[in-house]
Amino acid sequence: MTEQPPIPVFQPHVGLDTIKAVVDALHAGWLGMGAVTQAFEDGLARFLGLEARYVLATNTGTSALHLGLLAAGVSPGDEVVTPAFNFVADHQAIIAAGAAPVFCDVDDATLGLDPDKAAALLGPRTKAIVPLHFGGLPGRLKELYALAERRGVRVVEDATHAFGSRADGRMIGSFGDVTCFSFDPVKVITAIDGGAVVVGDPATLERLRHWRFLGIDRETLERYKNSRAWEYDVVSQGFRYHMTNINAAVGLSQLGRAPEFIAARRRSCRLYNARLAGVDGVRCPATDFEDVAPFIYTIRVPAARREGLIEHLRRRGIATGIHFLPAQEFSFLRGCRRGDLAVTERVTREILTLPLHTLMADALVERVAAAIREHFGAR
Repeated sequence: MTEQPPIPVFQPHVGLDTIKAVVDALHAGWLGMGAVTQAFEDGLARFLGLEARYVLATNTGTSALHLGLLAAGVSPGDEVVTPAFNFVADHQAIIAAGAAPVFCDVDDATLGLDPDKAAALLGPRTKAIVPLHFGGLPGRLKELYALAERRGVRVVEDATHAFGSRADGRMIGSFGDVTCFSFDPVKVITAIDGGAVVVGDPATLERLRHWRFLGIDRETLERYKNSRAWEYDVVSQGFRYHMTNINAAVGLSQLGRAPEFIAARRRSCRLYNARLAGVDGVRCPATDFEDVAPFIYTIRVPAARREGLIEHLRRRGIATGIHFLPAQEFSFLRGCRRGDLAVTERVTREILTLPLHTLMADALVERVAAAIREHFGAR
């Protein structure tokens, strides 16, 4: 077999435009949070089509989730219903807010939070629901928001996988309660690391600004505009969750190419779907990706065959991942209240993440798909 270059699971695209943006930001000399951060926030608002909603950039997606929970009023003693089929960042953010995660099962088709199972878990201590738009695919949002309204709880959307996705024709983040995004190294666009919170009113945005920067009432750039530069007040608890100009410069340059990046990722996912359709033992995502800005591409295979497929692909230089491990089995989280997790337990044994890169060559997708077809004996 001819030696071929390895194919990683993730590979961010960093072009000369991004490198120039970073160099320009470094030359400007203001490395912390500043005007470029504000420009990135403004750019996000334009991209999402926001008219009466407000954006705050953060240093990570996890920071955004923590602040989003605080914005929703989550506090010590509360419970937050969220999928066990999720990255641990959500669970840690809930705990950081002083609340307890309550593990809910997911819908088998979308792998998003199951509204019917969530309803059974809501109790007197429930403050919020945190659904994840897995892989960029919006879950059953209408049902979740209807449930939240009936029961008087908040919704904090974990859209860390779904920047650029749409639900019912509307951009995720352009409607709803609180929405959180991630711009880490392997997301649809990257800020090296970063995140954002979207909220619906200026008063909440102001509280978020205080929490983002140590509870200080005036950000450093704002203070420098005034002759009494060093006067400020500390008005609340706060954290160092701000995004620097350097990270924002990366994010802003990537944001300008987001439509191109999303279109390319959709093309790769559709090619996977086409090449793997009809392969006995392989289940592809139940979407044509029309409204999905895909962060990852996953398949499901019989649990007894997954390790063999992983090894088969590894020998051919193709890396894979598993998103996600079952959170309810982590030692730190075993004591969390939970509902029936039958779908989660099945999916975590079946799911496999295939390589998906921004601007991924069709030939690489063909190579991965051919190796999978070979393993399952498909022509």
